[in-house]
Amino acid sequence: MKKENFQPPRIATKFLLWFLKPDLREEVAGDLEERYFGQLGNNSQRQANFHYWFQVINYLRPFALREDLLTSLNPFFMFRTNFKIAWRNLFKQKGYSLINITGMTLGLTCFLLLALYIQYESSYDRQNEHANRIYRIAQTQKGNTFRGTDQFAVAPATIGPALEAEFPEVEKTVTFTVLSTLFGQEDQVFYEQGLYTTKSLFEVFTYPIIEGDTKAALADKDAIILTEALAKKYFGNSSPIGKTMKLSSDRLLTVKAVMEDLPGNQHFKFDFVASIDNYGEYVEDTKAQRWGSNNYEVYALLQKGADYQQLEEKMSIFDDKVNAAYAEWPFSASYFFEPLTDIYLHSKANFGEGIKSDIRYLYLSAAIAFIILFLALINYMNLSVARFQQRTKEVGVRKVLGAKRKQLVQQFMTESMLVTGISLLMGLGLARLLLPFFNRLLDLEMPFLLSGNKMILGTLLLLALLMGGLSGLYPAIISSAATPVKALQGRWFGNQKQSGLLRNALIIGQFTAAIVLATGSIVIYQQLQYIQNKQLGYNRDQVVYVPYRNQELFDKTTTIKEELMKDPHIEQVAFTNVLPLNTNNQGIVTEWEGNANQQELPIYRFRSDENFIPLLEMELVEGRNFSPDFPSDTVATYILNETAIKTMGWTKAAGKSFRDGKVIGVVKDFHFQPFNLAIEPMFITFQTRTSSYYAGNIAMKINSDTPEETMAHIQQTLAKIIPQVPFDLRYMDDSFNKLHRAEQRFGDAFKIFTFLALFIACIGLFGLVAHTVLQRTKEIGIRKVLGAAITDIIGLISGDFLRLIAWSALIAIPISWWGMQQWLQGFAYHTEVQIWIFALVGVIAIGLAFITISLQTLKAAMANPVESIKTE
Repeated sequence: MKKENFQPPRIATKFLLWFLKPDLREEVAGDLEERYFGQLGNNSQRQANFHYWFQVINYLRPFALREDLLTSLNPFFMFRTNFKIAWRNLFKQKGYSLINITGMTLGLTCFLLLALYIQYESSYDRQNEHANRIYRIAQTQKGNTFRGTDQFAVAPATIGPALEAEFPEVEKTVTFTVLSTLFGQEDQVFYEQGLYTTKSLFEVFTYPIIEGDTKAALADKDAIILTEALAKKYFGNSSPIGKTMKLSSDRLLTVKAVMEDLPGNQHFKFDFVASIDNYGEYVEDTKAQRWGSNNYEVYALLQKGADYQQLEEKMSIFDDKVNAAYAEWPFSASYFFEPLTDIYLHSKANFGEGIKSDIRYLYLSAAIAFIILFLALINYMNLSVARFQQRTKEVGVRKVLGAKRKQLVQQFMTESMLVTGISLLMGLGLARLLLPFFNRLLDLEMPFLLSGNKMILGTLLLLALLMGGLSGLYPAIISSAATPVKALQGRWFGNQKQSGLLRNALIIGQFTAAIVLATGSIVIYQQLQYIQNKQLGYNRDQVVYVPYRNQELFDKTTTIKEELMKDPHIEQVAFTNVLPLNTNNQGIVTEWEGNANQQELPIYRFRSDENFIPLLEMELVEGRNFSPDFPSDTVATYILNETAIKTMGWTKAAGKSFRDGKVIGVVKDFHFQPFNLAIEPMFITFQTRTSSYYAGNIAMKINSDTPEETMAHIQQTLAKIIPQVPFDLRYMDDSFNKLHRAEQRFGDAFKIFTFLALFIACIGLFGLVAHTVLQRTKEIGIRKVLGAAITDIIGLISGDFLRLIAWSALIAIPISWWGMQQWLQGFAYHTEVQIWIFALVGVIAIGLAFITISLQTLKAAMANPVESIKTE
């Protein structure tokens, strides 16, 4: 075949012409073609093609590459150039930059603080090495509904060993109970929370040990393990190992180990650990194999890969024992497993040790975080679009000089990412600075640990990229798509209505979100005020009390009352097993007059004396109070509340039979639980040594301008008569407020974030108005020359914006109403969402917007019109 039929490889030739400088293409391509045909004379076509490719690649040298290719193939060079331009523009437009960075920084700071809160609340109990394999054995008692649920986080002592014996997937179980234990030190006594447990505690849960032997301690009934804080409290900085601690009964326990203090994110708390053999009921329950004695919490560590739901189904093998234990009760019981990591946020079971929260707070926190971030993002997008409209000529000039669309997009995106990067760094620093205040606000101990927190770090970086990308990509693409002629003419957006529609939609969305938060803040405040001011049915003002856990105190009640009442500022003294704060003492009654069908009445139980009702200023609507004039009142007499009377179908109660005695009076309904629970049937019976529990309260009504002296008298009196009872005086007002402390703290945080949301929205609006005024400077000047007043100009500029805020308020009303209705449903007694709230928030939003607009417009309206007309 003739060599005229052969040609150099086309791909190689195209590649060569693509990267060569224009002035070298003809010469180099000719030389290489000549060499190619020379190679064909002495070699095969394959060898000639190979040699041609070699020569083409050999020309990939800086001197031969076209200049634009050098820059486009050097990302660092392009980034450095774009960064320099972005940095200069940042300082060239100081006002816009300050507004953008401020909004972004606040948005990211709020998001980070709320993310830390959500992460911390979600981390409860996860510090345990086997957290994902630990489950609490709880039970469902069908027919026994208490506080809105029939689930109970208690179990018998027998179930732990039975699970280990029957199911190989159960690796280990631990049974414990938490008791308040009295310790003595010199002439002082203290109550400490003790975890009385079986030997396997440290095999199931992860508790770092500072010194000592935990196995030996749990095997010894006379040994004790202290937390580090408790060890320092009793022994200072010296080692407590081998030393003894005296219980109030003069029994000595030997310290055999010290463990680290419990982390803040563990749902149950204790100060020391001791063998459960110290708890007498446990020994009796295990010996008698009592399946109905639910005095314990039991946790199981399952084998890896074990399915706890399948294990629940297998637990039916215990049904015969359980049914026998509950044969005399009007309900049945079955067991289920609660994952340890779900207990704090998701458990609805009653009587579980420790604290619980509500997953709804986390959902609400996440919503607030994203709303504030959304507001900051809208700010940046609005101001970016407005600012790019002023840079149309710059875009046109760059295009005339050969800038590609991709290069323009990269330039604008670099500016956007620079602002986001600066905001992210400032947000991290501000969040670190504000975290202690945020912790105090929510009463938490959240650490600022981001280095090991991949979730939050990853989320922050992803959000920064998304915010920078979303806020800069749209205006960058629109502006770079314009032809040079349109860009130089300032018509790059095509139809200006597109720009206006986008801006208006973003403003409406922004203020809608801010108004929703503001409305929610007011409703939450109203509900908290409703709780504080609602008539409870008793008077807690100036009521103090001292809790006790000592049965022997009942022999001295008369003496205690007489000595305390020697202070004229103490009006009443009463003894009661519970106070109307968060009562959970409930039982079932079937015996009452007229109950022929033996219906069951779940009823709460108070055991108090004759001073309880007058001390709390409760109102008797029928019958009488307990009285020393009637000695029989101390035996089987009852005072019922109105709800109990209505539930039993009675119209009159005094003198009727109830349980093992009779009713002597009816007290007006009063609240004895948090406001998320409705008032239920309740009775008060006289408290005696035989009928009462070992725990109770000494309640006192005081009336003093110098409460310190009265408190000192109370302390001295109790220390003299009952030195074995620690002096822990509390105000009933404070205890009541603690019941709703979570709502109060979250309400305070909600108000702060609402203010920040409105502030972010307003500074964004301020920037937009500044841009609008700048665009209409010449128009403003002409209107002033023609006689327009300052108020006319302010109305001209503000009218369009205020209409958008009004639309935002209208859109926010149904959203706010629905959201607050959902939140209020968590309270059995709550305020109502009223229409004036929406009107007030709408007026405030419009007012803030008007002030924001006027501040910027006033400056332009008062300027010299001659200077305004000369601006173009």
